[in-house]
Amino acid sequence: MSSTTAVPWKSALMWVMALLIAIAVAGWFAVSCSPGRSDAERPVNEEEAALLAGMRERNHGADPVAIRIGVPLDGKTVTADGYLDWQVPMLYARVPDGEGHRLVQAIPGLIATHADDEAAFGEVRVPEDGWTTRQMLSGATTPLETTIDILASSLFTLTAAEADDPAELAEKATWREEGIIDGEPVDSFRAPIMVETNEQGAASPEALYSLDGDGDLRRFQVNTGETNLSAVDFLRDVAFDASGLVAADVLGGPAIAPAAVDEDLAETVAEVRQGNWEDTAEVELTVPTGDGQMTTGSGTIDWRTMTAYLHLTDADGQRLFLARPGGYATVPAEGDDLPETPPTEGWEAHALADEDAADHFGPVESLVFRLLEMASEESDDTEAIAEKAFLLRVDEVDGSTVNVVEFPVAGDAEAAPGQSAFRYHLSGDRLSEVEMMSYYGVASAELSDEDFPMVEIPWELAEQIG
Repeated sequence: MSSTTAVPWKSALMWVMALLIAIAVAGWFAVSCSPGRSDAERPVNEEEAALLAGMRERNHGADPVAIRIGVPLDGKTVTADGYLDWQVPMLYARVPDGEGHRLVQAIPGLIATHADDEAAFGEVRVPEDGWTTRQMLSGATTPLETTIDILASSLFTLTAAEADDPAELAEKATWREEGIIDGEPVDSFRAPIMVETNEQGAASPEALYSLDGDGDLRRFQVNTGETNLSAVDFLRDVAFDASGLVAADVLGGPAIAPAAVDEDLAETVAEVRQGNWEDTAEVELTVPTGDGQMTTGSGTIDWRTMTAYLHLTDADGQRLFLARPGGYATVPAEGDDLPETPPTEGWEAHALADEDAADHFGPVESLVFRLLEMASEESDDTEAIAEKAFLLRVDEVDGSTVNVVEFPVAGDAEAAPGQSAFRYHLSGDRLSEVEMMSYYGVASAELSDEDFPMVEIPWELAEQIG
């Protein structure tokens, strides 16, 4: 897999750790007085400090690993199997849920859940659809969700592109005991969670690390608020095909490796918006809008008149949505289908020039207006595109090549390669999908060529939205 994160838009590791430190710090430090503590604890020697210092860098270059999770909850131990991709980083697990199970994916800052699919999990395959997302920790609604969030967050600290400082670990880490895990001799250490923080002088939460003679991590233990420690065993001898171990689309999809576009691709990108100028398309929307909430929609984009006309469904019901460059309007929908002609009455309009426009402008509106911006009377400057556009990855969809790229559109904030808020899928020279990072995950608008008549917008409404 690529050494580049699959979800670079959500660089939330520092934020996650800040939350972890903020909640029940005393619980984290309970590691030092946890049951089973060895009375023979001593400072680590130079060789042991070096072993600990190289652990995260060693993990970063390692293949994905099978894991077994054990978390104490209400006096019992909840066990779950999973997989960890060090490089993303990303956790994929099948977690007990009442009388059954559910699938869970986690990346720094976000959790996605899916109805149980034992067959897919057994094949180390991630279902394409049916995922909902929530914010890590703040979006948890049960003690088990909170515990999994804390554990997943701490797992993401176990990988780094560079080694840690052995001198610092020599000062702060202690050797606890010897043991055997999966037939391998290990040494267990108590050491700080190895993640940078801006809190000068702040004490760092601690964990237990059990390493074998090669420096591979075999067990990781943290206190998640119960009497006993939560534990993750790394089943390094379990072989599996990791080709299907990718983040769900709502978490960013497969890994990326940003690279400069070549001359041919730069020309293609430069022509995309001009190619849409007199075109029309059908669109399918999927937009995470809250913890466990998803807005879905379908409709049309008419770049000839700069009009988006959609039928949307979310937790509040169904509505029709019209947008033009000057604003947008909504009205409750009657039925599941998009009427060929919009209703003449009942619309609630919002002009972008209104003082309170920002109060009503959310991720759905942001994505729809980006779609409208994907048409231009003139081509973009090829030289500028060659300089600022990046090829993120190449997908194969139904036997055809799809280039996933990012490039700036007027008004976009400067961003490092792979960090843009928007990504564009190009099937040949055609724009087939636009993705947008939102607070709750990755929103998607899939486009397909389709000819249709111009939408007849009521005159008074047209005056309000452009």
